[in-house]
Amino acid sequence: MPWEPEPGDVIAGRYELGEFLGKGGFAKAYRATDRDTGDTVVLKYPNYTESQNDQSVIEEYFVKEAETLKRIAAAGGHEYVMDLYDTLRERDVPFLVVELVEGEEIDSAVEKYNAPMTDDDEVRQVGIKLADAMGFLHENEIVYRDLKPENVMLAEDGTPTLIDFNTATAFDSTGDPSTGNQGTTILGPFKPREVAEASRTDVRQGPWSDVYSIGKVLLYLLKGSVPKKDGVNPHDFGADCDDYLAEIVERATQSDYRKRYRNATVLRDVLEARDPTPPSTASIRYVQTDREFPVEPGDTIGREGADGPAASITIEDPKGEYISSVQVKFEKAGDEWYLVDQSLNGTYIQRGSGWQLVLSEDGRNRLKKKGEDYTDRNGEEPPESIRLDDGDLISLVDPTYGVTFQFQAE
Repeated sequence: MPWEPEPGDVIAGRYELGEFLGKGGFAKAYRATDRDTGDTVVLKYPNYTESQNDQSVIEEYFVKEAETLKRIAAAGGHEYVMDLYDTLRERDVPFLVVELVEGEEIDSAVEKYNAPMTDDDEVRQVGIKLADAMGFLHENEIVYRDLKPENVMLAEDGTPTLIDFNTATAFDSTGDPSTGNQGTTILGPFKPREVAEASRTDVRQGPWSDVYSIGKVLLYLLKGSVPKKDGVNPHDFGADCDDYLAEIVERATQSDYRKRYRNATVLRDVLEARDPTPPSTASIRYVQTDREFPVEPGDTIGREGADGPAASITIEDPKGEYISSVQVKFEKAGDEWYLVDQSLNGTYIQRGSGWQLVLSEDGRNRLKKKGEDYTDRNGEEPPESIRLDDGDLISLVDPTYGVTFQFQAE
């Protein structure tokens, strides 16, 4: 068996282990002191000795968590997501050095006080912050997939922080379980059908999957327990809350993902507005096929079958893999719509006879490293986002690439 650390051990000559914090199906955790800085951190390592999973599966998901946290850190992190500080090895055992998040896991807090939250606005604020964190993950092509009360730390002021990223993944848009579902503990009432039954369904996993789980967590906060059923109205389950909040939870937890809120950004917006009605939509027409798609704030366009979470709208790449798994995202501020490029190859917007390149920071950095010109046709650095007007054309990769949409405002 691999080496097992104990309190008092010093990892990598720097991190002194203190209190044992707990264990899960894939990892154990210790509170530790960073001798170099005096800071208190958490060290996580694979749960080789007490898990029911095979060692290869444990290692796979531990690596998955490390990769996901590195990706989050590279994107700048998020205030409601646990920070990664370092990765290291000791006696051939891998460790993650992560932020010590103060507070209690939601399930522990509810059990401790033997009561759910009684203030609707407190529940609403937790939902807004969780949806904001999920929106950030989705923007960076990560689907969390395992949101449940024990994976959220709740501070005394009600601020939630996402922890435990071993099942978060850039999941294949087909929902193929061979890419990451086997050997997980993704079961229970907080999981939508496309996640809990991934081996038996071809329904895509995506942002809508995390929307479902947020809805179930809100119900848990309102009631202290959740039923293993879909489309739950909290009032029918005995929870006392405002009608708008009950309707939001019911819609977020629908069995059919097409009847839920399409993404976490929309869920955040309806919670902020205290109105379960989704915001008004625009639409885009795929010029080459004449297909039309509704668009809500937070929706994305991406390559069909790409390695990454399914975009809201997926299209076949006519030339291979030039279209990113998430190419562009639509946002709305007031009455104005914006397109945000999230790709490596860029997107072009046409107004009248001219084309404007829109390119993400990652795309610009890629071209810089290759020594290629990343300026637009006017010799200027392209923006990452651009306001959309009714009738604008959106061409992925290049105007001659053959994937063009016409934006149609509501």
